[in-house]
Amino acid sequence: MSATAGVLGGFARSVATTAACNVAAAAASGIAGVVVARALGPSLRGEYAAIMAWFAVVLVVGQLGQTAATTYFVARVPERGRDYLATSRNLMVACGLVALTAGVAVAPLLAPDDETVVLAHRLMFATCLAAFAGAGYVFALHAVRLRRWNLVRTAQPVAFLAAVGGLHLAGELTLLTAVAALSATVAAQSVLAYLLCRGSGLTGGRAEAALAGPMCRYGLAQLAGSVPAVITARLDQLVLSFLVASAVLGNYAVAASLTAVAVPLVAAFGNVAFPRMASRVGSASNLAALQRWTLLASAAVGVCLTVPLAVLAPRLIPWVFGPGYADAVALVWLLAPGGILFACAHVGADLLRGHGRPLAVARAQWVAAGVMIVLLAVLVPPLGAVGAAIASSAAAAAAMLLIFRSLVRTAPTGGLQPAAVELAGRMR
Repeated sequence: MSATAGVLGGFARSVATTAACNVAAAAASGIAGVVVARALGPSLRGEYAAIMAWFAVVLVVGQLGQTAATTYFVARVPERGRDYLATSRNLMVACGLVALTAGVAVAPLLAPDDETVVLAHRLMFATCLAAFAGAGYVFALHAVRLRRWNLVRTAQPVAFLAAVGGLHLAGELTLLTAVAALSATVAAQSVLAYLLCRGSGLTGGRAEAALAGPMCRYGLAQLAGSVPAVITARLDQLVLSFLVASAVLGNYAVAASLTAVAVPLVAAFGNVAFPRMASRVGSASNLAALQRWTLLASAAVGVCLTVPLAVLAPRLIPWVFGPGYADAVALVWLLAPGGILFACAHVGADLLRGHGRPLAVARAQWVAAGVMIVLLAVLVPPLGAVGAAIASSAAAAAAMLLIFRSLVRTAPTGGLQPAAVELAGRMR
């Protein structure tokens, strides 16, 4: 067996494991959402959705891109991995304290008429601190212990599902207990990540100001790409919420969810490739082959999952969702190309991050966001949801084209120091 074949074989096994964990985490989160919705009812479910939306925003913005920076630098310079982890932890704990302080102050403004909801918001901001404190440990595992990273990131949604399921069966699932379950499982995830890092020899490092500079620069570049990515992922539905009837938006949301079904599986290619490209272990030819295989395989998986769904949509959608969603069929056909391209762009972005080029990702994402904004303004007024679907697929195509262009111009280099070679054997 050639060296390249051996590299690709190990990579494929890691992708399969990671894809399974992605699906398990997504399924656990989805089922937990259904349990919470049934227990709380529409009104409190709306309050819970708002709390979770703020939680997601604070995590993305408040961590300042340090999750990706931790993965990159621990994989890139493994002999200093413990020091990079300690530096990342201190940065994120400081950010978490700022988020908690600000959150406690603004919580009454988010729910001015309900003390229970205010308390739930404050508990959520406290949960952010727990998440920030553990994030460095979670993503250090991503760099050097892929199996342990898969374990720790899957454990939280599965534990949350078990917690809310038990509360529901006991008749104790309320808004506060649901948020408390989230807080407890996130804190437990952080503790588990710390213990796994300690077992992997990643703890005990020393935070250094000299390391904080490059980590912050990388992280801020990563954050610069995260903001437009949120725009391209959500802006179409936000615009439709103001301009079309709720039933039209409902059909569009169903179509969008179906065409995104490939994302958890396709994303696994990027999840595995990112730390491997950052470590630069192996020859340049092997890394180039790994990059080509990653792009081709992710595209193939995206096509094989999305095209059958589009073909079966006329029968599948009415059967699963009901006859009221018949208009979603045409939207699936328009959104399907974008769904494939969006998933592949996500993988390409991970490859660029592995090359240390998060700004290239940011540029591509901002151009894609601009394309979406312009096309939404032009197409939605006359075409409604059809125009939004066209805009979404066009934005995904723009992002993929620019990311692919950047990858072509980035030649993989190999042959990192022995410490990286030793740790690379653990990345499975």
